[in-house]
Amino acid sequence: MPKVHVNGINLFYEVTGSGEPLLLIYGLAGRGNNWKFQVEALSSRFQVITFDNRGVGETDQPEDAFSLADIADDAAALLGHLGIDSAYVFGISMGGMIAQEFALRHPQRVRKLAIGCTHPGIKHCVPSPAWVTEIFKSLPGKPREQVVRECTPINYSPQTQQHRPELIESLVPLFVDNRQRAHGYAGQLNAIWAFDAFERLPQIAVPALVMTGADDVLVVPANSKIIAERIPNARLMEFPEAGHLFFIEKAEDVNQALLDFFG
Repeated sequence: MPKVHVNGINLFYEVTGSGEPLLLIYGLAGRGNNWKFQVEALSSRFQVITFDNRGVGETDQPEDAFSLADIADDAAALLGHLGIDSAYVFGISMGGMIAQEFALRHPQRVRKLAIGCTHPGIKHCVPSPAWVTEIFKSLPGKPREQVVRECTPINYSPQTQQHRPELIESLVPLFVDNRQRAHGYAGQLNAIWAFDAFERLPQIAVPALVMTGADDVLVVPANSKIIAERIPNARLMEFPEAGHLFFIEKAEDVNQALLDFFG
C-alpha cells in the first residue's frame, strides 16, 4: 500500500491503469477506494490516481486544523512525487471543492477540470432543505454504520431507493470502512465551512465540466449552475433520477461523459 510524505503528512494513494493521468478526488469522510465505480472504466484509457484525503483512511489525520487548500496542495505534491506535470482532474462533493482549489492554486497542473455535486463555498451556496440539515447535524458521535444507513435518503435519489435497494446495501461495508477518527471528520467538516472559491472561479481557464444529480438534496443542483456560470465556458450536465451519489447511481453514463470530456 503506497504512501508518500507530503506537506508534513503521510498520504496513501493508488495508481491504476496506464495512459494520460487522471486524478480523482473524493468527498467528506470517503476514501479513494470509494471510486470503485469509476476506476475500472476510466483506467481502460487513463492512468487513474486515487488517494485518501488528509483526515481520513490510511492518510494521516492531523489534530491541528487544516484547509481544503492544504488537501489541494497534498494532491499537487502527490503528482510531483509521481513525476506527473499535469493531469485531468475530477472531484465530487468536498472533493469538488478541493478540485476548485487545485485548479486555482496549481493551474499549470490541470489539463481539464470536472467537478460534481459540489458548491463554490458556504457563503454563496444554495442550502439543503431543512430536513437534510437536521439529519446531517445529528450524525456526529453515532456508530459509522448507523451514519451510513441514516444518510441513505440524502445520498440517493428516490428512484434508487425504491428500485435499487440492493445497490445501496452493497455499498454499506465500503462506506463504513473509512477508518476515520472523530477529529479527522471534524477537521474535514471545518475545512468545508471555511472554503470559499466563489470570487476566484472566473480565474479558472481550463475546460470545465460541472455535473450534478437532478435529485441531489444534499448539495442541490442550483449550486452546480452557479459554478458553471462562474467558470468561463464551463459546461453543465444534470443526470436525471440521481442524487448526491449520481456518479454511482448513473455510473455508466457518468463514466462515458468523463471519457468523452477528457478524451
